[in-house]
Amino acid sequence: MVTIAIIMAIEDEKERNFIEDLYIKHSKSMWKYAMHLTKNKDDADELIQISFEKIIRCIDAVKKINCCKMDSYVVSIVRNSYSTLLLKKYKEKENIEYINIDELADLEAHNDYESVLERSSSSDIMSALKNMPDKYKMVLKLKFIHEFDDEQIAKTIGVQTNSVRMYKTRALRMLVDRLKGSEYSEK
Repeated sequence: MVTIAIIMAIEDEKERNFIEDLYIKHSKSMWKYAMHLTKNKDDADELIQISFEKIIRCIDAVKKINCCKMDSYVVSIVRNSYSTLLLKKYKEKENIEYINIDELADLEAHNDYESVLERSSSSDIMSALKNMPDKYKMVLKLKFIHEFDDEQIAKTIGVQTNSVRMYKTRALRMLVDRLKGSEYSEK
């Protein structure tokens, strides 16, 4: 596993021992949560690797965390790393093809989504997504990058299926409003 190689590359023996101990104690809970999020072994492996890279980068702060709180801390690192993984997967795609234009067009109340998204560059979309509240950003990523259905999204983020539809509509409206704002500010 690549994560072991990363840990072994730590030069300071005390830090390496600390991270090894952290890995031994918490990797199972991290792995379980990573599998819950990704539903894919390779993605879960990558998610654990990203998480440990983050932990290693801020090792001094991690050392100060109370051992009782460490399990919840490492699981939160996995959750936050999931956003990083989704963003990485998004960047691997060349265009905004992950957005289902047909589904957006079906939302009659927001029939300008398609034209706004078509006129927007990938970097403008990424910028608009980056500044959105996490719950809306996550719903859009799960829907349009991972192609989750509403029920899968509801289970992943812990809400009712009807709430997912509301979050999705609000998130799309927010995304388009932000993209329109960047259009207007550039003119």
